[in-house]
Amino acid sequence: MRKIAAYLLSIILATSMAVEWPGMLKAATLSEKENNDSFGDAELITLGNTVNGRTDQSFDFDYYKFISNEDGKININFINVEPNETAQHGIWSIFLYGPNKEEIGMTTVDLVTKETVVLPFIGAKAGNYYYMLVYPGPRFASGHSYQIKTSFTKGKYYEKEANNTEASAGKLILAHDYVGTIGGDFLDGDSNECYDKDYYHIKAPAKGTVTINFKHKKKIGKFDYSGWRVGLYQHYNGGNRSLRENNVKLNSAGDFKLYNGTMDKGADLWLNVKSLQDSSLTSGYYSYVPSDILGEPYTISTKFVLAAKPRVKTKSKKNAITLTAKKLSDVSGYEVEMKNGKKFKKLGTVKKATLKYTKKGLKKNKKYTFRVRAFLKADDTKYYGNWVTVTAKTKKK
Repeated sequence: MRKIAAYLLSIILATSMAVEWPGMLKAATLSEKENNDSFGDAELITLGNTVNGRTDQSFDFDYYKFISNEDGKININFINVEPNETAQHGIWSIFLYGPNKEEIGMTTVDLVTKETVVLPFIGAKAGNYYYMLVYPGPRFASGHSYQIKTSFTKGKYYEKEANNTEASAGKLILAHDYVGTIGGDFLDGDSNECYDKDYYHIKAPAKGTVTINFKHKKKIGKFDYSGWRVGLYQHYNGGNRSLRENNVKLNSAGDFKLYNGTMDKGADLWLNVKSLQDSSLTSGYYSYVPSDILGEPYTISTKFVLAAKPRVKTKSKKNAITLTAKKLSDVSGYEVEMKNGKKFKKLGTVKKATLKYTKKGLKKNKKYTFRVRAFLKADDTKYYGNWVTVTAKTKKK
């Protein structure tokens, strides 16, 4: 009987190793499948896999598509497999597109050296398709091979492409850091343009104080004018009123404060980020080579402090102190702490808009210091107000 059981177990184990169970994706290297010359025929690449491709003709368009099952970012590396001794022989143009086939990124790769080019990441929303085109031009790169490597990074707080207009702006939830990138800011040799812009919509969950910073990693680029144009505005009397607009250079300080002020509940702010090169591009002065910020990540860092501030009253007994405060609007509850030596220690949480909390087991005729702050749960986020400190003394009898 033991031999039969062992035999059956070996069959089960062998079968489980041969089958790819759902959620157990293994990285693989695949070959491009023709014809993939249009959006409709785009070849699906499972994220995490590598694809070997080749542009056999001057007008061989290779389309690929990706889908993410979660929010996050799609990472793509393009590798020139067959380097050529002269740049004049050929260049690939690589385009990235959003779910509606709108252009969100673009770059070019020379045939000179065998190098890996990191494309601007795609901020992906769960369930959406995103597309990539490899085109052998300008100065055709036909008859050469390339390799595409993909991966996926899970996360809620990346920009969601395509967010190129106010109408498609992604919601920016306060108290989180969002990472974005400009996917294109130039014209190629065939006058194909790519002007990626990133729009964000900020809506206050309650009355409070908002701080917004634009951050980036300071670098010395090839071009002094490389940088971002960052604007913050609000709708006003049928138009827009600018609150802040600045040029942020790649080689300048990496933390720039855009806003620090109060917002009422439901108030709206709009934030946009674009390349400093746009003015040069539209005049036709600059073409072919993108600026240094292409694909360079930036961070929009935000803080939000609830205006709600409880007026805490105390009631003492011999061995207990009760803290109370009237009901506040836009409040989910309160956190209560007590000073223990030089530091405060958390006592508990009240999950109501009205505060009532009793600390028992105290010594009689002794002073105690407490602090209380309100919190609000909204947008899967917990927002906090400032601390309110009170002191009370237990009774003698």
